[in-house]
Amino acid sequence: MSRQRTINDSAFWRSAKMAGRTQEDRATLTYLLTCPFSNIIGAYQIVPRIAASEMGWDTESQFLPILHRLQDSGFIQYDSNHSYIWVHIWWDHNYPRMALGPTLRQKTFNQIRELPEHWRELYIEDLIQRFPENSELRELITSTFDPLTRPEADPIDRVSIPYASTIDRGRVNYNYNYNYNPTTALSSLPKGLSTGDYQRIGVMLKDVTEQDASFLLAELAKAMSRPGHITQSPLQYFHGLIQSHQRGDFVPTATPPKAAAAIARSQLKALVANAKN
Repeated sequence: MSRQRTINDSAFWRSAKMAGRTQEDRATLTYLLTCPFSNIIGAYQIVPRIAASEMGWDTESQFLPILHRLQDSGFIQYDSNHSYIWVHIWWDHNYPRMALGPTLRQKTFNQIRELPEHWRELYIEDLIQRFPENSELRELITSTFDPLTRPEADPIDRVSIPYASTIDRGRVNYNYNYNYNPTTALSSLPKGLSTGDYQRIGVMLKDVTEQDASFLLAELAKAMSRPGHITQSPLQYFHGLIQSHQRGDFVPTATPPKAAAAIARSQLKALVANAKN
């Protein structure tokens, strides 16, 4: 039996998020919102070869480059290792309250548990934000996926990084090591994020060198300073940067503060040398 999928016309065709999207971008987003691979939560496994065939495109030269472009723009996340797609605009067209109704609730929770581990906490946090403070459904999600109360699943990894404000560590183990030194990278951290956001950024940077981390953080700070540039949450945008870095196609457009200072000193020395000559 086929399923029905809906697209909110004003949230798609007249949304500010869609400004500047190409015909191929819009067609691909329409496909990802309605395709047979899709599920209740808008994050699902996909077979690129089949998806490209259903779109009438070549996989390598058309479909995958468009996925990467949509990911860089914050519309989706694509995990090529697990062949998973997370459609960030899914809840612009579907009702999260319906997904947590009595009929679909268990299926929704099962699909969340099936997500790649490195997405799970980000997805849960995004879903929580879809509901008002102190709402019953918000409390339901929190209690269901709290690592201290859900024996049926592995605890979500968390990490603490040095920050100017006090961090409530509670009963969670924060003993993680990663390659970059958060203290030296602290000047690159974007302002305006919550303590939890900084913790999740620390998790995403656990396998990244200090130099690369500085450039990635500077890129996030630059994006956050440009109104309307990030179409979803800063964490989702940063996760896209991390994936781009892992693929080897991350090209920084922002300069970390320390690197900027080094460049300034280098330019000053050159000016002095030219003056002497």
